[in-house]
Amino acid sequence: MAKIFVANFNFAITEDKLKEFFSKVGEVLSVKIMTEPNGGKSRGFGFVEFATAEEAKKAVDDLNGANFDGRTIKVSEDNSKQSGGQASRKQNNNSQNRGSSNYSGRSTNSAFIKQQVNQQAMGYFKAQPLDLGLKKKRRQDPFVEDPTLKIDYKNPKVLSRFMSERGKILSRRMTGLTASNQRLLTVAIRRAQQLALLPIVNN
Repeated sequence: MAKIFVANFNFAITEDKLKEFFSKVGEVLSVKIMTEPNGGKSRGFGFVEFATAEEAKKAVDDLNGANFDGRTIKVSEDNSKQSGGQASRKQNNNSQNRGSSNYSGRSTNSAFIKQQVNQQAMGYFKAQPLDLGLKKKRRQDPFVEDPTLKIDYKNPKVLSRFMSERGKILSRRMTGLTASNQRLLTVAIRRAQQLALLPIVNN
């Protein structure tokens, strides 16, 4: 079994419709749409569980950036378990170092774990590195590393990697682009939004 994270779909989408959409790439075992605590309104993201890891990977490769009911959806691997595991190891190390202040350590690290899991649930993707308190590597401009990769408004799948789930262009701190490529990216995304190839920012 393997689970993926899906975001930016229409609030009117039901779990049955989400299952039907992802069933074209593999056997879907379960679907869970996250809802508001009060009223049960959809929050526009959720999780889809496949029978095999291969099917889950195919869903990420084929459907990330795809159009689903008029919205460009984001699909990624579910890293919530991994994030929780790393946070737990940090919790154990901190508890040993604090000695007599174990109770305080458990409280602090529980809040840390909850924060990381919540960040994962809100759609932190490759363009938005998850902060686990480790030393971060400087992000490299993917358009510089791969000359075959072009900034083109006709390629919404590539452009959507540099946008938030609400259609906002990510900052250079998140994208890792050079200043000139960031400007070209901004122009391309706005052009794609004008042509309805990408969702317009939702304030």
